Amino acid sequence: MSKNDPCEYEIEGKRLECTHCGHAEFHEGKAMLNTAGMTLLGLDWANQTAVTLMCDHCGLIHWFAKPPKAKME
Repeated sequence: MSKNDPCEYEIEGKRLECTHCGHAEFHEGKAMLNTAGMTLLGLDWANQTAVTLMCDHCGLIHWFAKPPKAKME
């Protein structure tokens, strides 16, 4: 499995499903959580990040503060 292949994820032992279509395979990504103060000071790199999971079926993006675990087959 390559990094770009969709896979299933879980949080606290529960399988994740898309809240829109119910599909269970996602593409993982990261997003910066920018704040105006840090941007003003030129410190965008110091902002926190969130894990994003994009549904492989419908494209809805789900955001997570704690990273979910990828289920390895």
